Amino acid sequence: MCLLDYNKKIKKYKHITYAERTMIETWYNCDHKSKKEISKLLHKSERTIRREINRGKVIVRDYEWREKEEYSARIAQDKYEYGKTSKGPELKLDKDYKLVKHIEKEIIKNKKSPEVVSKQLKEYGFKIEISGRTIRNAIRSGIIFEKIKQGKIIYKKEYNKKNKEKRVSKMIPAEKSIENRPKEAEDRKVYGYWEGDLIVGKQGTKTVLFTLTERKTRQEIIMKLPNKETKTIAKALDKIERRYKGKFYQMFKCITFDNGVEFMGYKGIEKSCLRKKERTTIYYAHPYCSGERGTNENNNRLIRRFIPKGIDIANIKVSKIKEIEDWINNYPRAMFDYKSSNMILSNI
Repeated sequence: MCLLDYNKKIKKYKHITYAERTMIETWYNCDHKSKKEISKLLHKSERTIRREINRGKVIVRDYEWREKEEYSARIAQDKYEYGKTSKGPELKLDKDYKLVKHIEKEIIKNKKSPEVVSKQLKEYGFKIEISGRTIRNAIRSGIIFEKIKQGKIIYKKEYNKKNKEKRVSKMIPAEKSIENRPKEAEDRKVYGYWEGDLIVGKQGTKTVLFTLTERKTRQEIIMKLPNKETKTIAKALDKIERRYKGKFYQMFKCITFDNGVEFMGYKGIEKSCLRKKERTTIYYAHPYCSGERGTNENNNRLIRRFIPKGIDIANIKVSKIKEIEDWINNYPRAMFDYKSSNMILSNI
């Protein structure tokens, strides 16, 4: 009986060692054991043994000069060692416990993306360089970062590329379609073009978050509203208009909303509370085209890091919402060479 039969702890997915290859060589060449018998002796699958024997297969001649097929442990080991050379360097995260804990803290507690964590490693005293993609791959594997689940970080969204017909709601005049929005809003070179939306809370509750995102700088404004009625949204803009006064009309050249019923009363939303002229211009994206308001959608996803779906927004303090707004506006962004929205705003 082989001593391996007494080993009660069987490790799955463990590579075959050279010692085990020499055993296979003896059992297969001399004892003429079948692949099924060898697999039981080594506690491996029969498929694994079949592949291993094919790896070390050689043709030899006997004393009568007849050819026969045998297994060579040495040749199989050489092929195995050569195959390892294409694996690339070992993962740097495996051997640095302090680095792993730092990354877990930054992603879970401080809500940072792997790319931002990667960029800031030197600021925290780490001399090692690891890309954001490497961190994401390690999280996906589920081995190194046990505390981080894939849902804790934001991955690129896969958009449905089906060609859907762009339709305009009958409630929206043609001149209010996003197709008539000023062209300078598209290239993001001019400050003052915003996108807006509502973030709803737990099903059955009324309190919502009104979010506004500026297209060029990604500046964010978040307001807690008691409901999602049009007049409530208009009052929220009244509050912003009074806060900025004369600057408001330069800051808010236009706002793009989706086709929600709450945004349909564009006349009330555009009406100024400080002057006779309209305070801004409202435009609407096409139905089922949330990508036309992608800037706001992406910032809303950042908010969801702090306020997951199913949370009653009524229970969240205004001070906490302000903290989230400040966090987003001070968040380093790869598109700005890891500068924040506030840093970009300071240069405008």
